[in-house]
Amino acid sequence: MKSAGKSVGSAPNVPSGTPSGGDFFAAAQYSDWVRGSIRALAGRPNAIALYDSTISEPSDLLAGLVAKSLVTVDDDGAPRLSSRYVSVFANGNRFLVDALCARYDETPERLQTVTGVTGALQLILRALVKPGERVLIENPGFKLLTNLALEAGAVVDEVDRPAPHFGIDPAQVAAKLTPETRLVILTNPHNPTGAFLDHATLKAVAQAAATVGALLVVDEVYGDFARRPSAGLAARLAPNIVSLASLTKVFGLFALKCGWMVAAPEVLGRIRAGQPEGDVGVSKLSHAVAAHVMENADTFDRHWQAVMTSTTPVLHRHAAAMRDEGLIEGAVPAAGCLYFPRIVGVADTLALTRHLWNQVDLLVAPGEYFGLAGHVRLGYAGDAETLDRGLSRLHAGLRAWRDR
Repeated sequence: MKSAGKSVGSAPNVPSGTPSGGDFFAAAQYSDWVRGSIRALAGRPNAIALYDSTISEPSDLLAGLVAKSLVTVDDDGAPRLSSRYVSVFANGNRFLVDALCARYDETPERLQTVTGVTGALQLILRALVKPGERVLIENPGFKLLTNLALEAGAVVDEVDRPAPHFGIDPAQVAAKLTPETRLVILTNPHNPTGAFLDHATLKAVAQAAATVGALLVVDEVYGDFARRPSAGLAARLAPNIVSLASLTKVFGLFALKCGWMVAAPEVLGRIRAGQPEGDVGVSKLSHAVAAHVMENADTFDRHWQAVMTSTTPVLHRHAAAMRDEGLIEGAVPAAGCLYFPRIVGVADTLALTRHLWNQVDLLVAPGEYFGLAGHVRLGYAGDAETLDRGLSRLHAGLRAWRDR
């Protein structure tokens, strides 16, 4: 499918079709590449993957919380599920909603819980975008956003976020808008680069979108890395902004399938009217656990903060060394858990990442899957010691590639 002046779908140099013979580097989509890499990693116990885009899962914290809070014992000694185990059918788990409103200084009429950001986007697209209408999405970017829009029948246009700073020019957004544009979708912090857009930029983009009656949807799944939650979500900046977030990235609780969208009540009303059945995948049990998590959010905040405190200096040290040798370019973002350096002198990062896998047992994500060859995406929110070893392998692998 064509956008206004740019093709969308698979990025240039990404293979087409489905991989065969176990060669996950032949995958056309990033999700297929990840699935194949997980299978490959199972057979190479010494390999290291540095592409994870989420904080390491706090499974011990979660297990302790579930054991302590989810099941109680009554006076007769019989187990009972906690008071947080309530219906999610109408407006979501009310305890979860209240905890989220307290965290982000919001009100219940502006917040809707969903299975996650993907579920929220599917709801919004189905409710507000008719087949043939247009959606404007950033490039480079997380291609799942494009795929969801295409699956909904939308025509996808792209607005560039150019290296090295990967910002957004509101004037360029305005130039890409048409009377048929219904949504502008951005990530903040940006996936894959970690770049952060300030309030002035988001307001300007929202004002441009409003001139054609479009909404600005901001995926803020990494947002708590970059600002205090009490500072609020982007949705409070303008009446046509929808904020999306979840427990997946910052808290690392992807197993709970818990997310939320925040917007003006009239915007949420339009979404509900367009999709009255709502998000049918929301789990009563998962969102009961999520309510307990959010009521104890400070515990989970301390977990991710401790992880990032240990891993970020490791990344800075290795990145500086590789930059000094002229192997990579690009500053580490000020916040978040993603780094998207340019590999100096390398145009085909699919070939490079295959080399790193075969020669030094390292997996990093090729930039081709995000729309920008010549870069790789690194995740650094896991274990500091593993990150140290993995970045040492990256350094050695890039030297070997350069000196071939």
